[in-house]
Amino acid sequence: MSEEQKKLIEETVENLKHLDKESLLVVKGSVEVLKARDAMEKEDSEKKEG
Repeated sequence: MSEEQKKLIEETVENLKHLDKESLLVVKGSVEVLKARDAMEKEDSEKKEG
């Protein structure tokens, strides 16, 4: 993990600490969608390389 990624994560966590429960649930759902998208993109790029 790069230093830039570490800094972004730290800043994001600080911002999350100020959200209420409902907002955290929305963010959690969005993160799960983004994680799935990244996994699909990785899978597609591995298929193209192979």
